[in-house]
Amino acid sequence: MTIKKVEPMVLHRDSTLSIENCSGRVNRETHLLLTLGLLMLTLLCGCTSSNTPCKTQLTPDWASRSELRNDIEQLTSPALEGSKTGTRGAELSREYISQRFSQIGLTSWEQPPGDGDKPGYSHPFNYDYQFGRREGVNLVGVLKSPTPNDRWRIVVAHYDHLGKKAGKVHPGADDNASGVAAMLQLAAHSASEGEDGEQINYMFVATDAEEPGLFGGYALAEKLNDPNSNPNSKQIELAINMDMIGRPGRPYAIYLEGRRGFKHFKLIQQRLSNETGLCIKANHPRNRGREVSRVDWLRASDHYPLHRVGIPWLYFGVPPHKDYHAPTDTSEKIDLNFLAAVTESAYQLLIINSLLLQNAQ
Repeated sequence: MTIKKVEPMVLHRDSTLSIENCSGRVNRETHLLLTLGLLMLTLLCGCTSSNTPCKTQLTPDWASRSELRNDIEQLTSPALEGSKTGTRGAELSREYISQRFSQIGLTSWEQPPGDGDKPGYSHPFNYDYQFGRREGVNLVGVLKSPTPNDRWRIVVAHYDHLGKKAGKVHPGADDNASGVAAMLQLAAHSASEGEDGEQINYMFVATDAEEPGLFGGYALAEKLNDPNSNPNSKQIELAINMDMIGRPGRPYAIYLEGRRGFKHFKLIQQRLSNETGLCIKANHPRNRGREVSRVDWLRASDHYPLHRVGIPWLYFGVPPHKDYHAPTDTSEKIDLNFLAAVTESAYQLLIINSLLLQNAQ
Protein backbone atom coordinates (compact mmCIF):
# COMPACT_ATOMS: atom_id res chain seq x y z
CA MET A 1 0.00 0.00 0.00
CA THR A 2 1.20 3.50 -0.80
CA ILE A 3 0.14 6.25 1.62
CA LYS A 4 -0.54 9.67 0.16
CA LYS A 5 -1.95 12.87 1.63
CA VAL A 6 -5.66 13.52 1.28
CA GLU A 7 -6.69 15.34 -1.89
CA PRO A 8 -10.16 16.17 -3.29
CA MET A 9 -11.92 12.97 -4.28
CA VAL A 10 -13.24 12.26 -7.77
CA LEU A 11 -16.33 10.12 -8.23
CA HIS A 12 -16.65 7.22 -10.65
CA ARG A 13 -17.55 7.87 -14.24
CA ASP A 14 -21.06 6.52 -14.75
CA SER A 15 -21.35 3.27 -16.64
CA THR A 16 -24.34 1.35 -17.90
CA LEU A 17 -25.02 -2.25 -16.93
CA SER A 18 -26.08 -4.32 -19.92
CA ILE A 19 -28.22 -7.40 -19.46
CA GLU A 20 -28.13 -9.77 -22.36
CA ASN A 21 -31.66 -11.12 -22.52
CA CYS A 22 -35.07 -10.79 -20.94
CA SER A 23 -35.05 -14.11 -19.11
CA GLY A 24 -31.63 -13.37 -17.61
CA ARG A 25 -32.88 -10.00 -16.45
CA VAL A 26 -35.98 -11.50 -14.84
CA ASN A 27 -33.88 -14.07 -12.99
CA ARG A 28 -31.46 -11.46 -11.73
CA GLU A 29 -34.24 -9.06 -10.71
CA THR A 30 -36.00 -11.90 -8.87
CA HIS A 31 -32.74 -12.73 -7.09
CA LEU A 32 -32.28 -9.07 -6.19
CA LEU A 33 -35.84 -8.80 -4.80
CA LEU A 34 -35.28 -11.90 -2.68
CA THR A 35 -31.98 -10.47 -1.46
CA LEU A 36 -33.63 -7.16 -0.60
CA GLY A 37 -36.42 -8.96 1.27
CA LEU A 38 -34.04 -11.10 3.30
CA LEU A 39 -31.84 -8.16 4.21
CA MET A 40 -34.84 -6.07 5.26
CA LEU A 41 -36.11 -8.95 7.41
CA THR A 42 -32.69 -9.25 9.03
CA LEU A 43 -32.63 -5.56 9.81
CA LEU A 44 -36.17 -5.60 11.19
CA CYS A 45 -35.26 -8.48 13.48
CA GLY A 46 -32.46 -6.36 14.92
CA CYS A 47 -29.82 -8.92 14.01
CA THR A 48 -27.42 -6.42 12.51
CA SER A 49 -27.51 -3.34 14.69
CA SER A 50 -24.75 -0.83 14.08
CA ASN A 51 -24.15 -0.92 17.84
CA THR A 52 -23.34 -4.63 17.81
CA PRO A 53 -19.62 -5.17 18.50
CA CYS A 54 -17.56 -6.83 15.79
CA LYS A 55 -17.04 -10.56 16.31
CA THR A 56 -13.52 -11.70 17.05
CA GLN A 57 -14.30 -15.43 16.83
CA LEU A 58 -14.78 -16.28 13.16
CA THR A 59 -15.28 -19.71 11.62
CA PRO A 60 -14.46 -19.53 7.91
CA ASP A 61 -16.01 -22.23 5.77
CA TRP A 62 -13.77 -23.16 2.84
CA ALA A 63 -10.74 -20.84 2.81
CA SER A 64 -7.69 -22.94 3.74
CA ARG A 65 -5.67 -21.38 6.54
CA SER A 66 -2.81 -23.80 5.89
CA GLU A 67 -2.62 -22.75 2.23
CA LEU A 68 -2.84 -19.09 3.17
CA ARG A 69 0.00 -19.58 5.66
CA ASN A 70 2.14 -21.45 3.14
CA ASP A 71 1.66 -18.85 0.40
CA ILE A 72 2.53 -16.02 2.78
CA GLU A 73 5.61 -17.83 4.08
CA GLN A 74 6.80 -18.50 0.55
CA LEU A 75 6.21 -14.90 -0.52
CA THR A 76 8.09 -13.55 2.52
CA SER A 77 10.93 -16.07 2.58
CA PRO A 78 14.48 -14.68 3.08
CA ALA A 79 15.46 -15.59 -0.49
CA LEU A 80 13.02 -13.00 -1.85
CA GLU A 81 14.61 -10.19 0.20
CA GLY A 82 11.42 -8.16 0.32
CA SER A 83 10.45 -8.53 -3.36
CA LYS A 84 11.42 -5.02 -4.38
CA THR A 85 10.42 -4.36 -7.97
CA GLY A 86 13.24 -4.93 -10.46
CA THR A 87 15.19 -7.29 -8.20
CA ARG A 88 15.89 -11.01 -8.14
CA GLY A 89 13.48 -11.25 -5.22
CA ALA A 90 10.65 -9.91 -7.34
CA GLU A 91 11.57 -12.41 -10.04
CA LEU A 92 11.37 -15.26 -7.51
CA SER A 93 7.96 -13.97 -6.38
CA ARG A 94 6.76 -14.09 -9.99
CA GLU A 95 8.03 -17.62 -10.40
CA TYR A 96 6.09 -18.73 -7.33
CA ILE A 97 2.86 -16.94 -8.26
CA SER A 98 3.06 -18.23 -11.84
CA GLN A 99 3.48 -21.77 -10.51
CA ARG A 100 0.39 -21.33 -8.34
CA PHE A 101 -1.60 -19.89 -11.26
CA SER A 102 -0.67 -22.96 -13.30
CA GLN A 103 -1.60 -25.36 -10.48
CA ILE A 104 -4.99 -23.70 -10.19
CA GLY A 105 -5.56 -23.97 -13.94
CA LEU A 106 -5.63 -20.30 -14.91
CA THR A 107 -5.00 -19.50 -18.55
CA SER A 108 -3.10 -16.71 -20.30
CA TRP A 109 -4.50 -13.30 -21.19
CA GLU A 110 -4.03 -12.32 -24.84
CA GLN A 111 -0.68 -14.02 -24.85
CA PRO A 112 0.60 -17.25 -26.44
CA PRO A 113 2.07 -19.93 -24.17
CA GLY A 114 5.53 -19.14 -22.86
CA ASP A 115 7.31 -22.49 -22.88
CA GLY A 116 5.69 -25.35 -24.73
CA ASP A 117 2.23 -25.83 -23.25
CA LYS A 118 2.97 -23.70 -20.20
CA PRO A 119 0.78 -20.56 -20.04
CA GLY A 120 2.53 -17.22 -20.19
CA TYR A 121 1.23 -15.04 -17.37
CA SER A 122 3.80 -12.21 -17.59
CA HIS A 123 2.82 -8.76 -18.85
CA PRO A 124 5.89 -6.48 -18.82
CA PHE A 125 5.55 -2.71 -18.80
CA ASN A 126 7.87 0.29 -18.66
CA TYR A 127 7.63 3.31 -16.40
CA ASP A 128 9.67 6.40 -15.55
CA TYR A 129 11.02 6.64 -12.02
CA GLN A 130 13.79 8.71 -10.45
CA PHE A 131 15.22 10.02 -13.72
CA GLY A 132 15.34 6.58 -15.31
CA ARG A 133 13.32 4.11 -17.36
CA ARG A 134 12.32 1.02 -15.38
CA GLU A 135 10.59 -2.25 -16.23
CA GLY A 136 7.95 -3.97 -14.15
CA VAL A 137 6.04 -7.19 -14.74
CA ASN A 138 2.40 -7.84 -13.91
CA LEU A 139 1.12 -11.41 -13.77
CA VAL A 140 -2.35 -12.09 -15.18
CA GLY A 141 -4.32 -15.34 -15.01
CA VAL A 142 -7.76 -15.85 -16.52
CA LEU A 143 -10.66 -18.13 -15.66
CA LYS A 144 -13.27 -17.97 -18.41
CA SER A 145 -16.92 -18.89 -18.08
CA PRO A 146 -17.89 -22.09 -19.93
CA THR A 147 -20.67 -19.99 -21.46
CA PRO A 148 -18.97 -17.42 -23.74
CA ASN A 149 -19.84 -13.85 -22.78
CA ASP A 150 -18.23 -10.44 -22.29
CA ARG A 151 -18.92 -9.95 -18.58
CA TRP A 152 -15.81 -9.73 -16.41
CA ARG A 153 -14.74 -9.26 -12.81
CA ILE A 154 -11.14 -8.69 -11.73
CA VAL A 155 -9.17 -9.36 -8.55
CA VAL A 156 -6.00 -7.31 -8.02
CA ALA A 157 -3.25 -7.63 -5.40
CA HIS A 158 0.28 -6.21 -5.67
CA TYR A 159 3.19 -8.58 -5.01
CA ASP A 160 6.08 -6.10 -4.76
CA HIS A 161 7.32 -4.66 -1.48
CA LEU A 162 10.23 -2.51 -0.25
CA GLY A 163 13.14 -4.96 -0.40
CA LYS A 164 16.10 -4.00 1.78
CA LYS A 165 16.29 -0.66 3.55
CA ALA A 166 19.16 0.30 5.85
CA GLY A 167 20.44 -3.26 5.50
CA LYS A 168 17.22 -4.81 6.81
CA VAL A 169 14.81 -6.92 4.77
CA HIS A 170 11.21 -5.75 4.75
CA PRO A 171 9.30 -9.00 4.14
CA GLY A 172 5.85 -7.43 3.58
CA ALA A 173 3.68 -10.17 5.06
CA ASP A 174 0.62 -7.97 5.37
CA ASP A 175 1.70 -5.54 2.64
CA ASN A 176 0.99 -7.42 0.53
CA ALA A 177 1.62 -11.17 0.75
CA SER A 178 -1.75 -11.33 2.55
CA GLY A 179 -3.56 -9.91 -0.48
CA VAL A 180 -1.76 -12.18 -2.94
CA ALA A 181 -2.47 -15.27 -0.80
CA ALA A 182 -6.16 -14.34 -0.65
CA MET A 183 -6.24 -13.80 -4.41
CA LEU A 184 -4.79 -17.29 -4.96
CA GLN A 185 -7.47 -18.76 -2.69
CA LEU A 186 -10.17 -16.92 -4.64
CA ALA A 187 -8.80 -18.20 -7.94
CA ALA A 188 -8.61 -21.79 -6.69
CA HIS A 189 -12.11 -21.72 -5.20
CA SER A 190 -13.59 -20.10 -8.32
CA ALA A 191 -11.98 -22.79 -10.47
CA SER A 192 -13.30 -25.58 -8.26
CA GLU A 193 -16.84 -24.18 -8.14
CA GLY A 194 -17.23 -24.09 -11.91
CA GLU A 195 -20.06 -22.21 -13.66
CA ASP A 196 -22.48 -20.21 -11.58
CA GLY A 197 -25.77 -18.49 -12.40
CA GLU A 198 -24.04 -15.22 -13.15
CA GLN A 199 -21.86 -16.60 -15.97
CA ILE A 200 -18.86 -14.36 -15.28
CA ASN A 201 -15.29 -14.39 -16.59
CA TYR A 202 -12.61 -13.80 -13.95
CA MET A 203 -9.19 -12.19 -14.18
CA PHE A 204 -6.62 -12.43 -11.39
CA VAL A 205 -3.80 -9.87 -11.48
CA ALA A 206 -0.67 -9.71 -9.33
CA THR A 207 0.65 -6.20 -9.94
CA ASP A 208 4.25 -5.02 -9.76
CA ALA A 209 5.72 -1.61 -8.81
CA GLU A 210 2.81 -0.59 -6.60
CA GLU A 211 5.02 0.67 -3.82
CA PRO A 212 6.97 3.26 -5.84
CA GLY A 213 3.83 4.72 -7.44
CA LEU A 214 1.04 2.30 -8.52
CA PHE A 215 2.85 1.72 -11.82
CA GLY A 216 1.58 -1.83 -12.30
CA GLY A 217 -1.96 -0.61 -11.72
CA TYR A 218 -1.51 2.15 -14.30
CA ALA A 219 -0.15 -0.35 -16.84
CA LEU A 220 -3.13 -2.64 -16.26
CA ALA A 221 -5.60 0.26 -16.54
CA GLU A 222 -3.99 1.47 -19.77
CA LYS A 223 -4.28 -1.98 -21.30
CA LEU A 224 -7.89 -2.43 -20.20
CA ASN A 225 -8.82 1.02 -21.47
CA ASP A 226 -7.89 -0.02 -25.02
CA PRO A 227 -11.21 -0.71 -26.83
CA ASN A 228 -9.52 -3.60 -28.66
CA SER A 229 -8.51 -5.31 -25.43
CA ASN A 230 -10.44 -8.40 -24.32
CA PRO A 231 -11.71 -7.57 -21.82
CA ASN A 232 -11.82 -3.81 -22.01
CA SER A 233 -12.92 -1.37 -19.33
CA LYS A 234 -16.53 -1.27 -20.59
CA GLN A 235 -16.92 -5.02 -20.01
CA ILE A 236 -15.71 -5.04 -16.40
CA GLU A 237 -18.49 -5.03 -13.80
CA LEU A 238 -16.17 -4.90 -10.81
CA ALA A 239 -12.52 -4.82 -9.78
CA ILE A 240 -11.67 -6.03 -6.26
CA ASN A 241 -8.39 -4.76 -4.85
CA MET A 242 -6.89 -6.49 -1.79
CA ASP A 243 -4.01 -4.71 -0.11
CA MET A 244 -3.12 -5.29 3.58
CA ILE A 245 -5.91 -7.60 4.75
CA GLY A 246 -4.27 -9.81 7.38
CA ARG A 247 -3.85 -7.62 10.47
CA PRO A 248 -7.15 -6.40 12.00
CA GLY A 249 -7.08 -3.68 14.61
CA ARG A 250 -9.86 -2.36 16.80
CA PRO A 251 -12.63 -2.84 15.89
CA TYR A 252 -12.01 -6.34 14.59
CA ALA A 253 -13.08 -5.43 11.09
CA ILE A 254 -12.11 -5.19 7.44
CA TYR A 255 -12.63 -1.88 5.68
CA LEU A 256 -14.30 -1.74 2.28
CA GLU A 257 -13.64 1.47 0.39
CA GLY A 258 -15.48 2.55 -2.77
CA ARG A 259 -19.07 3.01 -1.60
CA ARG A 260 -19.63 6.12 -3.72
CA GLY A 261 -19.51 4.05 -6.89
CA PHE A 262 -22.52 1.86 -6.09
CA LYS A 263 -26.23 2.54 -5.61
CA HIS A 264 -26.68 -0.52 -3.40
CA PHE A 265 -23.52 -0.37 -1.33
CA LYS A 266 -25.31 -0.87 2.00
CA LEU A 267 -26.96 -4.01 0.65
CA ILE A 268 -23.61 -5.27 -0.64
CA GLN A 269 -22.01 -4.59 2.74
CA GLN A 270 -24.83 -6.36 4.59
CA ARG A 271 -24.78 -9.33 2.21
CA LEU A 272 -21.08 -9.93 2.84
CA SER A 273 -21.46 -9.62 6.62
CA ASN A 274 -24.42 -11.99 6.66
CA GLU A 275 -22.55 -14.63 4.67
CA THR A 276 -19.34 -14.71 6.71
CA GLY A 277 -20.04 -12.99 10.04
CA LEU A 278 -17.11 -10.68 9.36
CA CYS A 279 -17.53 -7.08 10.46
CA ILE A 280 -17.24 -4.89 7.36
CA LYS A 281 -16.85 -1.14 7.79
CA ALA A 282 -17.66 1.20 4.93
CA ASN A 283 -14.73 3.58 5.44
CA HIS A 284 -11.39 3.55 7.18
CA PRO A 285 -11.32 5.46 10.48
CA ARG A 286 -10.70 9.18 10.12
CA ASN A 287 -9.91 10.18 13.69
CA ARG A 288 -7.57 7.49 15.03
CA GLY A 289 -4.20 9.09 15.00
CA ARG A 290 -2.56 11.56 12.68
CA GLU A 291 -1.14 8.96 10.25
CA VAL A 292 -4.46 7.21 9.55
CA SER A 293 -6.37 10.46 9.20
CA ARG A 294 -3.95 11.64 6.49
CA VAL A 295 -4.31 8.60 4.22
CA ASP A 296 -6.02 9.29 0.90
CA TRP A 297 -7.73 5.94 0.47
CA LEU A 298 -8.86 6.68 -3.08
CA ARG A 299 -5.24 6.97 -4.19
CA ALA A 300 -3.67 4.55 -1.71
CA SER A 301 -3.44 1.45 -3.91
CA ASP A 302 -3.96 -0.06 -7.36
CA HIS A 303 -7.71 0.58 -7.47
CA TYR A 304 -6.99 4.24 -8.22
CA PRO A 305 -5.65 3.75 -11.79
CA LEU A 306 -8.71 1.57 -12.49
CA HIS A 307 -10.93 4.29 -11.07
CA ARG A 308 -9.39 6.81 -13.45
CA VAL A 309 -10.51 4.79 -16.50
CA GLY A 310 -14.03 4.29 -15.15
CA ILE A 311 -13.80 0.70 -13.87
CA PRO A 312 -16.04 0.13 -10.81
CA TRP A 313 -13.94 -0.95 -7.83
CA LEU A 314 -14.07 -1.94 -4.18
CA TYR A 315 -11.00 -2.10 -1.99
CA PHE A 316 -10.46 -4.40 1.00
CA GLY A 317 -7.85 -3.22 3.51
CA VAL A 318 -6.98 -2.54 7.14
CA PRO A 319 -5.54 0.70 8.55
CA PRO A 320 -1.75 1.00 8.80
CA HIS A 321 -0.41 -0.75 11.90
CA LYS A 322 2.86 -0.43 13.80
CA ASP A 323 4.61 -2.88 11.46
CA TYR A 324 3.52 -1.09 8.27
CA HIS A 325 6.56 -0.71 5.96
CA ALA A 326 8.81 -2.11 8.66
CA PRO A 327 11.13 -5.16 8.90
CA THR A 328 8.70 -6.48 11.52
CA ASP A 329 5.84 -7.08 9.04
CA THR A 330 6.36 -10.84 9.29
CA SER A 331 4.25 -13.89 8.51
CA GLU A 332 3.65 -15.10 12.08
CA LYS A 333 1.76 -11.87 12.84
CA ILE A 334 -0.93 -12.55 10.25
CA ASP A 335 -4.33 -13.42 11.72
CA LEU A 336 -5.16 -16.42 9.53
CA ASN A 337 -8.77 -16.76 10.70
CA PHE A 338 -9.39 -13.12 9.87
CA LEU A 339 -7.62 -13.44 6.52
CA ALA A 340 -9.70 -16.51 5.66
CA ALA A 341 -12.91 -14.64 6.52
CA VAL A 342 -11.86 -11.67 4.36
CA THR A 343 -11.13 -14.10 1.52
CA GLU A 344 -14.58 -15.64 1.78
CA SER A 345 -16.19 -12.20 1.92
CA ALA A 346 -14.32 -11.20 -1.23
CA TYR A 347 -15.59 -14.34 -2.92
CA GLN A 348 -19.18 -13.40 -2.08
CA LEU A 349 -18.49 -10.07 -3.73
CA LEU A 350 -16.93 -11.82 -6.72
CA ILE A 351 -20.14 -13.81 -7.36
CA ILE A 352 -22.72 -11.25 -6.20
CA ASN A 353 -25.81 -10.53 -8.31
CA SER A 354 -24.94 -8.04 -11.04
CA LEU A 355 -27.92 -5.81 -10.26
CA LEU A 356 -26.38 -5.03 -6.87
CA LEU A 357 -23.33 -3.68 -8.70
CA GLN A 358 -25.22 -0.95 -10.53
CA ASN A 359 -23.22 2.26 -10.54
CA ALA A 360 -24.22 5.39 -8.65
CA GLN A 361 -25.90 8.07 -10.75
